[in-house]
Amino acid sequence: MSPFRRGEPGDIEGFEALYERHKGMVFRTAMGMVGDENEAQDILQATFIRVYESRHRLDGDEEAFKRWLYRVTVNLSIDVYRKRKRTATLSLDHAKSKGFEPEAESTHSKLEARDLVWKALDCLDGKHRSVVVLKYFHGLAYDEIARTLNIPLGTVRSRLNAATRAMSNKLSDERREEVSDAL
Repeated sequence: MSPFRRGEPGDIEGFEALYERHKGMVFRTAMGMVGDENEAQDILQATFIRVYESRHRLDGDEEAFKRWLYRVTVNLSIDVYRKRKRTATLSLDHAKSKGFEPEAESTHSKLEARDLVWKALDCLDGKHRSVVVLKYFHGLAYDEIARTLNIPLGTVRSRLNAATRAMSNKLSDERREEVSDAL
């Protein structure tokens, strides 16, 4: 049975319900991958076009569908990220103004730290960014990431390790620049 869950596999009401149930996850994943709201909206649309086009092949297994949906979103995001000539920078204020900030922050230092993390995330390529987004934005376990991206568990671990190391280096560089600027 299709995840559309209503009557025929191409049922529009069923598709709308499926879209409503998963659009937030798809948008957050795309936003984390590309760091640009307009591109994330385009990816959201492209992802659900793929869902609709693939409706006859969907078997109704919700977990398998969700993994497939993550993979489609990540792959489309990587395509956008690769094609982009410029590096997207996403300020925390911009992200918050668009409702992307996952939790309320009260202190200025926490806001600055999150802004630095966004900058650090920009230094990653698509394959490393995807494991970071799935792990830290969506809380997926290592084995879920491996199944979602169809890569070995060891690859997930090594990519996360390399990504956190690269982000840490980027954050260290940012802090050094702040200290230099203050002197």
